[in-house]
Amino acid sequence: MKKSWLAVGIILLFVGTCIIPSVPAEQASDKSIITVDDEPGDADYTSIREAVNASNPGDTIEVYSGTYPEEGILLSKDNISLLGIAHELGGGNDTGKPFIQGKGFESVMLIEASHILVSNCTIENPETDCSTFTCGIFIERHPGYEQHHITIADCTITTSAHTGIYVSYTRDNVRICGNHIRQCFLDGITVLSYSPLSSFTITGNVVADCRDSGISFTGADHQNVSGNRIRNCSIGIEFGATNTTVYGNDIDSCARGIRCGGGGNTFAQNNFRNYSLIGFVFFRSVIQPGKNTWIGNYWDTWKGRGPKVILGFIVVEISIPEWLYLMFFVPWVECDWHPAAEPYDIPA
Repeated sequence: MKKSWLAVGIILLFVGTCIIPSVPAEQASDKSIITVDDEPGDADYTSIREAVNASNPGDTIEVYSGTYPEEGILLSKDNISLLGIAHELGGGNDTGKPFIQGKGFESVMLIEASHILVSNCTIENPETDCSTFTCGIFIERHPGYEQHHITIADCTITTSAHTGIYVSYTRDNVRICGNHIRQCFLDGITVLSYSPLSSFTITGNVVADCRDSGISFTGADHQNVSGNRIRNCSIGIEFGATNTTVYGNDIDSCARGIRCGGGGNTFAQNNFRNYSLIGFVFFRSVIQPGKNTWIGNYWDTWKGRGPKVILGFIVVEISIPEWLYLMFFVPWVECDWHPAAEPYDIPA
């Protein structure tokens, strides 16, 4: 009898060791997906900011359809993905991309980390009377740390008080792809980076009705700006760089299609339509290398014979020590020797 009870005890002990650890293991497991929905009770959080603050490196934050009156959402942990989901998680009748509605006093979203993905969100940040530097998405340089591997994709950004997407001093692998940006007080997209190792790709974006430039970038050479559609901005694409490729962009109704501050760049198979006759101005210092190359672009002012002449200036700088600095603009021309007879089909 004692042996029977001993056998039963051993069996129960074995079963217990298989079952008991499963409960605390489930409670202690790290959650890799965090959900956000503006309908209380449907998701982990109703606030994007609270979800971001609660996240850990490697997490994915899924934000479902709804309206989120928030700004100052800070992504400061590496390896975070913030994905807009264009339908409800539970109850309610919201549809489309989640709508993040700023008030214009802060940037709606700030990124101070690496390996970040933000996609499929609608962001609005209206202009206010305050002088605060505010953007839709601001990729901000963190003191002592240069961010890298950041992607902003398929977002809609409207009425930004300053710039739709502003990238400040990032180092490597920044991708801005497939976004729709309009009605920004200054630029649609601005990239500012002076590191020689910086690399960024700006492609497939639609930018319209911005007061200054559709796309502006400074400092980083050997970059790729392609497949963008820019409408009704003062300047289509403005940059100060060398050895950069501007390919397959559609620039329409911008007073100045290109404003280029460097040499050795290539402009190929772009459409230039409804621009001012004096709009194509490039600035190239005599100390900068090489002429720009124009290959097969479409110009709606081209007469159909001969090359297309692009007006510009070469900048001559003279510094007299201690008291005088002079800058002269010498009229210059560059040519597209084989312009396209028909505009290219560049999808939105």
